[in-house]
Amino acid sequence: MKLTPPTGRGRASGGNTFARTTAPGFRNPNDQVVIAATGARSTTRDGQTIYHLRCSKCTYDYGCNGMDIKGRCCPRCQNGVEGEPLREAAPMFDFSSAI
Repeated sequence: MKLTPPTGRGRASGGNTFARTTAPGFRNPNDQVVIAATGARSTTRDGQTIYHLRCSKCTYDYGCNGMDIKGRCCPRCQNGVEGEPLREAAPMFDFSSAI
């Protein structure tokens, strides 16, 4: 059996290399582009991280958990589900030097 990659979907912007859906630059079939991982926890899916997405049609920025990036539509111009809040991850404390 011969396996071939899908054409025209799941490509990183600016090249022909395939990218993971959470990689910055990934563009889904609805022209939603991953900007960066925020490191914040998802409010809708346990164990998921929120990613900063931008619609390449209207430039709207919003948050999305990693599992939903692949099929995401823009909440503003494509009637997609409202995005998750874009927020910073909670600060990490280093207690290794505390005595």
